[in-house]
Amino acid sequence: MADLLRAIFVSDEFMPHGHCFAWKPGLVWLHVTSDALIGTAYLVISLTLWHLVRTIRIPFSLMILAFGMFIGVCGLTHYMEILTLWVPDYWLSGMVKAVTAAASEATGAYLLEARKKIVE
Repeated sequence: MADLLRAIFVSDEFMPHGHCFAWKPGLVWLHVTSDALIGTAYLVISLTLWHLVRTIRIPFSLMILAFGMFIGVCGLTHYMEILTLWVPDYWLSGMVKAVTAAASEATGAYLLEARKKIVE
């Protein structure tokens, strides 16, 4: 277990992503600003959907929650992009993307199921 955690959180064998940008401040801050704004917007959308489902009766609330989860973890991938500019934690970044993939598949399944119920 300790080896797994070390593999996930210790990144001494990789270089930070900022090296790809040659540490050009304008380019680095363009990415930081863009990813921070997108990540924050996604998390606000996700929390707003959760709040709406909790406070008012909405049809297909499970689908909306799944979509909110998908949007929220998409936001986390943008925050991971910021982190990996300085900290090359690519295993953790990949795991966040795997969670995002699972959330997107669940959301897609809910959408297909909802479409079937509406069409019938």
